[in-house]
Amino acid sequence: MADKMSICVIGAGLSGLVCGYKLAQAGFRVQVVEQQSTSGGMLACIRFGSEYIELLPHHIRKSDRALIGLLKDLGLSEELQWYDSLWYGRAGRKKLGYLDNGFHSLLAALAQEITDRDGIIQYGYTVTEIAESEDPTRPRYRVRCILADTTSIILECDTILYTGSCRNLVHITHPLNIPTDFRDSLMDVTYQANMCLLLLMKYPFTECYSRQIEDDEPFQRIIQHTSMVGERRYGGHVLYLSGSFQTSAPLWTESDAEVFKIFLKRLQYMNPSVSRSSIKTWRLTRTRYAKPLNRPMDDLLEPVRGLYVCSLAMSENGPNDNDNKYRMDACISQALSTVAKIKEDFSHEKELK
Repeated sequence: MADKMSICVIGAGLSGLVCGYKLAQAGFRVQVVEQQSTSGGMLACIRFGSEYIELLPHHIRKSDRALIGLLKDLGLSEELQWYDSLWYGRAGRKKLGYLDNGFHSLLAALAQEITDRDGIIQYGYTVTEIAESEDPTRPRYRVRCILADTTSIILECDTILYTGSCRNLVHITHPLNIPTDFRDSLMDVTYQANMCLLLLMKYPFTECYSRQIEDDEPFQRIIQHTSMVGERRYGGHVLYLSGSFQTSAPLWTESDAEVFKIFLKRLQYMNPSVSRSSIKTWRLTRTRYAKPLNRPMDDLLEPVRGLYVCSLAMSENGPNDNDNKYRMDACISQALSTVAKIKEDFSHEKELK
């Protein structure tokens, strides 16, 4: 690409990193900004013992073509191993995939590809406003960010790709001339929140990989990660307790310590042999916009010229896809189609010049 177009990718979750990688690969000058101190979004990882582990449970299915294709593209196919997983209440076993080094290796590979192509990933950048430049000699957009030390900075770019929640997009784009019906459509998207308690236990809680329980409980799914992949070098047995609900629920505003007590009490009710001493360490993750429950009425892929939206709420495979709870494959598919649209539009603009 002779004339590099600058693009600011807002969000370094899986969608943002895949978009950044593919755009940098296509010759765009990529700058990714992320408000957290690490990348990954709902795929973010921490270390347990000598291994990385996701804060939320993830796995690969045989039908995840986009994800498997991306792993091949990044040279990670040899890390993908397939396991038999036992699901509570089901007669057969499912074949599920997981990487030798966890999905941290996927995030690391994507970030490396972006930086190897002169892209930039900046952490601790919270976008507060997107506006058009008033100077015709400057790039089209100005992105105002608040940094971790509370100072403000303005980034300039020709194009913007937003990968966050629909509602937050409305708040940061007030200076733009986005039609009111588009804004209303974005605000009409509702989300289900999630709280997931990640436990490192001395003993396995169950032989099953996945078990669904009643909806009125503080958590609705139990995932015994190590029943599928083995103990590895985590230093114990990894168990997830995942609960989904509206943020109006009283539990959402409780402290982490109180949520832990409530989750543990329910776990002990299921198995009285579980005690506080059975748990080596734990981590609670809250995700405000975990799952979109509906789609906007309008196609908002490009609400204004040069501003693109890559959100699972826009995907046909996003809302109501209960079988793909954490939907990596849907995220990647959506990212690839968005990048294809950006490349097509840029090529068309070049032809008109």
